[in-house]
Amino acid sequence: MCGICGIHNLFLRPLDDPALVDRMSARLRHRGPDSQGKFELPHLALAIRRLSIIDLKTGDQPLSNETGEINLVFNGEIYNYRELRKDLLERGHHFKTQSDGEVIAHLYEDKGTKFVHELNGMFAIALWDERAKRLVLARDRAGEKPLYYWESDGTLLFGSEIKALLEHSGISREIDREALSQYFFYGYFPSPRSVYADIRKLPAAHMMVVENRQLQIECYWKIQSYLRSPEAGKMTRQQEEAACEELREKLREASSSRLVSDVPLGVFLSGGIDSSTVVATMSDLSPGNVNSFSVSFPERSFDEGEYAEFVAKHFNTKHHVLMADDKTMRGALLTLMDHLDEPMADPAIIPTYLLSCFAREHIKVALSGEGGDELFGGYPTYLGARAAEYYLMLPEFLRRQVFDRVRELLPVTSDAVPKGLFLRRFLTHAENDPAVRHHSWFGMFSADELEQLYTPQWAGPHSPVGFIFNPLSRVLEGARFDEVLAELLYLDFRMYLEDNLLVKVDRASMACSLEMRTPFLDHRLIEFALGLPTSLKVRGFRTKYILKKAVEKWLPHKIVYRQKRGFTVPVASWLRNELQPLVAETLEEEKLKRQGLFNSAYVQQLIREHSNAQSDHRKALWTLLCFQLWYDRWGMGD
Repeated sequence: MCGICGIHNLFLRPLDDPALVDRMSARLRHRGPDSQGKFELPHLALAIRRLSIIDLKTGDQPLSNETGEINLVFNGEIYNYRELRKDLLERGHHFKTQSDGEVIAHLYEDKGTKFVHELNGMFAIALWDERAKRLVLARDRAGEKPLYYWESDGTLLFGSEIKALLEHSGISREIDREALSQYFFYGYFPSPRSVYADIRKLPAAHMMVVENRQLQIECYWKIQSYLRSPEAGKMTRQQEEAACEELREKLREASSSRLVSDVPLGVFLSGGIDSSTVVATMSDLSPGNVNSFSVSFPERSFDEGEYAEFVAKHFNTKHHVLMADDKTMRGALLTLMDHLDEPMADPAIIPTYLLSCFAREHIKVALSGEGGDELFGGYPTYLGARAAEYYLMLPEFLRRQVFDRVRELLPVTSDAVPKGLFLRRFLTHAENDPAVRHHSWFGMFSADELEQLYTPQWAGPHSPVGFIFNPLSRVLEGARFDEVLAELLYLDFRMYLEDNLLVKVDRASMACSLEMRTPFLDHRLIEFALGLPTSLKVRGFRTKYILKKAVEKWLPHKIVYRQKRGFTVPVASWLRNELQPLVAETLEEEKLKRQGLFNSAYVQQLIREHSNAQSDHRKALWTLLCFQLWYDRWGMGD
């Protein structure tokens, strides 16, 4: 796990500022504090900050092939590097190190840009081919490892985090209007846009080839290729059992490959089915030697410590618990602003960061359960989609008169699972297009609220609502679905997982120099899960049907069939109590007026209604607070 960055002149002219790459690399030191390296040509500079995990003695980067004509830096891990190395040795290649990254250079030497298809891992790669005068940038299939880029007048910059690119004085800090509206709707920045108008993300499963003064981006792995049609979805009981056994085997394989390490490792354990499944496979492979880590909160409705402790005792792990009080979490929020060079509204980044720092005192690598919900249908919104089918069968007068009244009577609470808020959103958006409805249920600001958020000067002639569904159109382009659930699972994998969950995990863990690995995102497991019929994922109103059935042999019934809670913090209560002074200061009315982005009177209305418990504006206010904290730190300069 590392941080990478680089500069390339597309015309192969000498770089204007050769020392720039050193400043960029220095901004990524937290991602790789163990060593640094650099490869330079007059027109090119590649740099690396390394977190040493595999081949501690000889694995420093950059890495190259035998002749030195192919050089690369990369961030991540290649889990099948031993098998690839063995095959390459048999084909006559010679290795200088025992590292996983060196196989990339030799694979490229043999296969050209098709080398990525051979890799099982998480990665962001920058590779220079001197023979073809070609630069290749690539990201892993799921998007576990980030890569941002900027190009202007023939100069290309790229890096693991935006802050590295901002070392270039010529990069504007102008905010992307379209991307900002999408942030306030989704709570994150959907690829390929970023908060800055001139900086873009290389999407997951994409490769950029820079050659002959041209920059070409293409997708090398399409998940829709593995989707199963509904007609092929009917399974006998014997076929279901066979699918369960195959799923268990793929989970074992995925976990086993992610235990390869020359440094201590462990697992994040929430007590939910996904992280508990990872603990089960790790414990099977190394009984009694698993280090597990969890965080416990004072607020009971948010605390999963009881379940994590139960799983830890069941598998006899060496369990470590961090007690996170409100003061600690507030401090973490402010500390994270130095790392989050792009706004992020997922409050779970706070406990993820605290747990990462806590675990880093004991280990250098941790496994986690991201991906299970998107692959196997774990979110309550999938049940909402099923409920909407029945709701829309009711006569319109009943939907309008009775349910509108019910919606107004729903209580405002601060619970971790705010049933009133969920039901209110369900009734409000149930009649929308499925993709729009799904993201409106998840969303931070509604379309109506977005219309009121901006000042006329900032909004300009175009309504911000016109921008918010563009990412859905981009992701769904060329994809066809016969079932609503299949479409929603696809969207969550391509958007929510890639641009929110994995960004959260990467930034929070790398801020503490901790490597995170996710067994559920082994591409062999992903492809298997995509090929399962949706009836094996959500059956009736039961989520994760096939995963639960498969791991019944491994996990206690109490864990398999517990209510999903999610890894979050008491935002609603915080905003009314502990964080109220920070909210008042950060979103102060006169300050917002001077800034000119937001309708300050509307923002004050949101604060007032939430503080008085008239409405539950937790999502909107948290998204605003996170943006403004970012803006105060990054938006106007470093």
